[in-house]
Amino acid sequence: MSYTQRFSNNYKLESIGGAGTVEIEATSLTVTGNLIVAGDTTEVNSTNLAITDKTIVLNKGESGAGVTSPFHSGIEIDRGTGTNVGLRYFETDNKWQITNDGTSWANVLSGASVGIMNVVEDITPQLGGALDVNGQTITSASNGDIIIDPNGSGQLKINHEVSLQNQGSDPSATASYNKLYAKTPGNGGSGVFFVNSTSSDELVSKTKAMVFALIF
Repeated sequence: MSYTQRFSNNYKLESIGGAGTVEIEATSLTVTGNLIVAGDTTEVNSTNLAITDKTIVLNKGESGAGVTSPFHSGIEIDRGTGTNVGLRYFETDNKWQITNDGTSWANVLSGASVGIMNVVEDITPQLGGALDVNGQTITSASNGDIIIDPNGSGQLKINHEVSLQNQGSDPSATASYNKLYAKTPGNGGSGVFFVNSTSSDELVSKTKAMVFALIF
């Protein structure tokens, strides 16, 4: 059995004194028109919240040029006894930011593109898998060095052959370093040369070494 109650004008439910609570007990409540909540806080205690709308608007009604004080708007996740985390738009920097500790915020957007635009924006980068250079080169700018520096007792290991491009001239020595480079083979027959702060020469091939042994 169902009942219909019609009103020609506005209808108001008000607790006595205006400080009480009005409760509606029903299996479901359907509002066919717009639902406007004029209070300061709206809480939804349901276990699962399903929203049909494709866009959720935060900071609605902003009258300033951007998000005004506290200059950010976003979503926060309550983690119980753990530190809350969240996602926000930070107006001061004009960037989306994310936090995993509730204190430090890292940029997740640069300009209008998703994710960091340059590796330099990640101050503690780590690979989650093999690095595929995708046909590109690892290079430096402004004659800068490329340093590969294993930590502690770690070693630099190369699992395949190393190809050295022939150099047009001998490089200069660098203090505390031994340089290996390639150029047209000379009397040593290897085409692999070295230079350090005290000397420079060509590494001798096995064939040339045997010839030199017979001669000398």
